[in-house]
Amino acid sequence: MYKGFTILLIFLAILLAIPIRVTRAEGDSSNPAVNVAAEAQAIRDLLQQAMRAYRLGDYPTAFKWSRAAYLDHFENIEIPLRTIDGNLTLDLEYRFANLRSKMQQGAPASEVEKAAQSVREGVDEVDAMFTNAGVLVPTLALVSGFSVIFREGVEAVLVLAALLGYLRASQSQSLGRYIFYGVGLAVLASVLSWLLVHYLIRITPLAREVSEAVISFLAVGVLFWVNFWLIRRLDQKRWMEFMRARAWSAMASGSSVGLIILGFTAVYREGLETALFYEVLTLMSTRMELYLLLGFGAGVVALGATTWVILKTSRRLPIHRFFQITVTLLMILSVTFIGSAVNSLQESGFIGTTLLVGSVPRLPYLLATLTGFHPAVETIAAQAFMVGLYVMGWAVMQVQRRKATQSAKSQQVASA
Repeated sequence: MYKGFTILLIFLAILLAIPIRVTRAEGDSSNPAVNVAAEAQAIRDLLQQAMRAYRLGDYPTAFKWSRAAYLDHFENIEIPLRTIDGNLTLDLEYRFANLRSKMQQGAPASEVEKAAQSVREGVDEVDAMFTNAGVLVPTLALVSGFSVIFREGVEAVLVLAALLGYLRASQSQSLGRYIFYGVGLAVLASVLSWLLVHYLIRITPLAREVSEAVISFLAVGVLFWVNFWLIRRLDQKRWMEFMRARAWSAMASGSSVGLIILGFTAVYREGLETALFYEVLTLMSTRMELYLLLGFGAGVVALGATTWVILKTSRRLPIHRFFQITVTLLMILSVTFIGSAVNSLQESGFIGTTLLVGSVPRLPYLLATLTGFHPAVETIAAQAFMVGLYVMGWAVMQVQRRKATQSAKSQQVASA
């Protein structure tokens, strides 16, 4: 476990050391001095301040900052952008004009936020055209996609293996097919759950950034529970006892429906968590969806192989080492999720932004989006808070483990 926290801290330190790397797109010979990534980030920062001012009722200041985003920064981007995509250039001009118009009209904050979101999406598209994502960003997306399905899947498989082993020990192995019927229904229900969450986020009356923040905070809470080993171990023990009791009850009554429900319950809990995590990853992995999908596919293949080994060969796998690695990865995910959630609230103007540009390095936008790391007091404080919670959890577990060891030694001495 100690190694897991060490890896987490090293990962965050590496992020702070990564320099911003911007490559000029072809056709940018007319103005090679334009730093598109820096100009795009300046636009985002000004839009954050504009939305904050607008929600506080300071309409003149909000209009001033939105106009500065266009005149002082987007017009610099226009020069190289026109040679690459003139239609996108014109479209963004319209989007900026629509934003300023709604601010002048005193439109509701939700309408202004939609206009601001449209501008941000266009700026993100331009940023991606001029910025080299490198190797790290796709790798992060791929590893995230892999680790979620693999970890949650293995936990479900372990529960199923215990249930099927219980059926074999009870001379009721033929009833195992009903367990698998429930598993199939749980997989289908998990997919439908993800589609439902995806749909609800897009039809909610809240601003999109606020919806993303809410779902991200929910995912952080679930991840913290999943990663907190002491509580998780106790919960897993109670869960297994409950599942065995349900299996005994279903067999005693001869209820095939009860066994189907048992198989469904064993898998759907993990499936619902997986659906939630992938929704947040999808929201964060802008233009990296392919790598996220590849990671998911690789995770499914690895999970299939692991399942076969566990259920067919009864080989003992290094599950303890596996959970050490995957728990570390999910810890990192929870840290990125909470940074992304706070940044979403900042973009929509619900909370303020205290920038640390100059004191803290700014990551390239795609990398910042995937890691949730932004040079602002609020986002860094939120991520530091999550790391602190994990460190405290680890410290509590160390104390508990030491007490348990001392108690066991005392019992041995007493029995001797």
